[in-house]
Amino acid sequence: MKIAMMSRWNATCGISSHAELVGREWVKKHELTVFAPTLESATDWHHNPIEKEDEEFVIRGYEQPERIGKNGWIDERLWKEDYDVLVIQGLELLPIPTLLEKFPKIEAKKVLVWHVGKLPVYEDLYKLNFDAVVCFDFRFKNMLRRKYPEEIIRIIPFPCRAVAKVKVKVKGDSDKKRARNELGMPGEKTILFSFGKQPLFEYKDYLWLANELKEKYDLRYLVLRSYGDSPPESDFLEVRRERPKYEEIYEYLHASDIFLLPKSETENLVVSSTVFQCLGALTPIVVPEVGYVELMDKEIVKYKNREDLKAKVIRLIEDEELKEEVLRHAEQYVRENSAEKIAEKFIRLFEDVTRK
Repeated sequence: MKIAMMSRWNATCGISSHAELVGREWVKKHELTVFAPTLESATDWHHNPIEKEDEEFVIRGYEQPERIGKNGWIDERLWKEDYDVLVIQGLELLPIPTLLEKFPKIEAKKVLVWHVGKLPVYEDLYKLNFDAVVCFDFRFKNMLRRKYPEEIIRIIPFPCRAVAKVKVKVKGDSDKKRARNELGMPGEKTILFSFGKQPLFEYKDYLWLANELKEKYDLRYLVLRSYGDSPPESDFLEVRRERPKYEEIYEYLHASDIFLLPKSETENLVVSSTVFQCLGALTPIVVPEVGYVELMDKEIVKYKNREDLKAKVIRLIEDEELKEEVLRHAEQYVRENSAEKIAEKFIRLFEDVTRK
């Protein structure tokens, strides 16, 4: 099957986009061409400096507009090449007026992967006719029914990275000791770990937690920040200025006892790509009870307030059976929703729409 995709690519460090997760699976068995935004135009907050060369199947093939509804250049190969399916991700970040003009020239079947947590008010966006619209769960489907025929809306979950080949469970494991040694982390401490570019206020619960537990446990809270402000270091807090790649993030997760994920509430529909891509490291994930993880259950540990956070982290530290149970559910979820399996669900959808 010959697939074209318009989407961001190699745009973030450490955490891959949905497009990259499924696209790298498609290219193993199918012919894939990715039309990504030009580096000069991809300046929104999603993009970090690209540290590796694009793969040979990637074309920097369109201009990302400064705001929705603006024109922009699109590489003519999008409609002059013979593709079976065109997949569009991040529609609101594309030059929609230009795409509307060129859409009738594209003979491929057209599939939209919807990421946005609310319906944009720019009505021309909905004039683009798609053969299928894919969303992550029933919440998105209920929203999309207001703009698209229900019969073309399909639910395909967000993909997970594979379960780590090396399973590190307790501080005494040789693999955990090796990882800590290589990363310059203290060998015998209980290590709480966070990374990301979230605003500092989202770390307040975890800074409070570490301060509360520092007398009870020999504890270190390690925070990776790629940019932006950082909390001041202390006897229990270490801040590292790094922009790690995916493999490096997994090394940090292997070396840590608990992953504290900063998240705040939002009114939009959301999923946490960070959760889906870090579950496979098999390090317990603790996160506030917010919309990002609304549909997740025993795969992670959710907390309601600071006292609930403290009680649950203490249980994770002291109760090995509870920790094993959480990781068992995490592993099951990852295996059921691996990038490989999700990519195959898309292929079956493509086969379905191309037959019509």
